[in-house]
Amino acid sequence: MGKINDQMQTHEAREPIRCPFCGAAITLQSRCRHVRWTFDQGGPLEFAQFALETSPYIAARGYSLLDTSRLWWERRAEWIVDLVLMHFDATEGYVFGELAQLDVLARDIWKEFAPDQARPAIPRY
Repeated sequence: MGKINDQMQTHEAREPIRCPFCGAAITLQSRCRHVRWTFDQGGPLEFAQFALETSPYIAARGYSLLDTSRLWWERRAEWIVDLVLMHFDATEGYVFGELAQLDVLARDIWKEFAPDQARPAIPRY
């Protein structure tokens, strides 16, 4: 128990983290609107799964996170981490980004899992 208290005290003693978007000081008590995730909530895969769970893109098509398997996530873990880092800025235990990027991340992951079917070609005369 002492270790957790020590970590909390040393975290508070450090300089506050600055948001790369708005420059706001991020502490344990205050966050800006660009904080999308913290590392204590989970890693990049959990963050990507959160994006799928909350995505209107996935829900509007009648799908859910439960349609994917653990094996699928494990096989693509490195690609998903790269994708998260491409869309978001992960710094000092926080993931920063715009809200719209959550939907973009969810769409990119879902298109890897279940690609859209090609539309039939329109004949041109």
